Amino acid sequence: MRPGPLALLFALTATSAAAQNAVDPASLMTTPVLLVSGTRQVSQGTGFFFASTDARGEPATVFLVTNYHVVTGHAPMANRPRSGDRIRFSLHEDPDDLSKNRIIELPLYDSDDRPVWVASEALPDADVVLVPLPPKVYEGVRMFVFTEAHTRGDIKIRPTSGATLLGYPYGFYDTVNRLPVWKTGHVASEPSVDFENKPVFIVDVSAFPGMSGSPVLAVANGIYESEDGVMRSGRVLKLLGIFSAMPVVRDARVDMTAADPADRRPEVSLQLGYVWKAGLVADLARSYRPRR
Repeated sequence: MRPGPLALLFALTATSAAAQNAVDPASLMTTPVLLVSGTRQVSQGTGFFFASTDARGEPATVFLVTNYHVVTGHAPMANRPRSGDRIRFSLHEDPDDLSKNRIIELPLYDSDDRPVWVASEALPDADVVLVPLPPKVYEGVRMFVFTEAHTRGDIKIRPTSGATLLGYPYGFYDTVNRLPVWKTGHVASEPSVDFENKPVFIVDVSAFPGMSGSPVLAVANGIYESEDGVMRSGRVLKLLGIFSAMPVVRDARVDMTAADPADRRPEVSLQLGYVWKAGLVADLARSYRPRR
């Protein structure tokens, strides 16, 4: 069967030997996402590239996946005005020459002022959006993308399993080669159980502003436990989900010296983070239909 035109440009699960030796493909699947209003940069988060596939397993639509609050400046269902009108991100044009990058700006709203992104109608509070990319954005670029196959990596995930986030904490990263920082923590809730009845699990990780929208991966190098409980060896990468936010709680202790009563029980970070599960991303990509 002759591959379709997109298939010639995409490295879905394999890369050239040179790229494999130089850079992990997941680093090329991740990008800073800047929210822009007019000429002003409002905020910075993280996003990653994800492609749906057709019945033949060939790329159908390519998305930039990130958080709702990254593209709007506020949480879902917050009923607040939007903070920006477009996003800026980048693509590596040549995996063997990381200095070659394509900077992309996309409007977030169409001519009828409707959001261009895809979000879950069944879960309106889900902090996940998929922005479909026009093919001209990546024309001539050999893209590196996650697909639904990455969500089915054969590695057993338990509480305490490693969880790695790729992102840009406080905007800190290799700006010359535009490569993300890999930060690793652990799964901190039962991954097969929906936390608070939402498709979410918890990670114990030191994360910072700028990492919202990071892909969350399970990575095995060497010996690992497969889903059926058998010990295997090799390298496995599994997309677990998308990092959203760090919950905070009020300290139970009261500081009566604080002048403002609202500050007498200060907020405390638990160094935990919400991760929306990869199945939600795959479902949104699979059900996407372009507007007519």
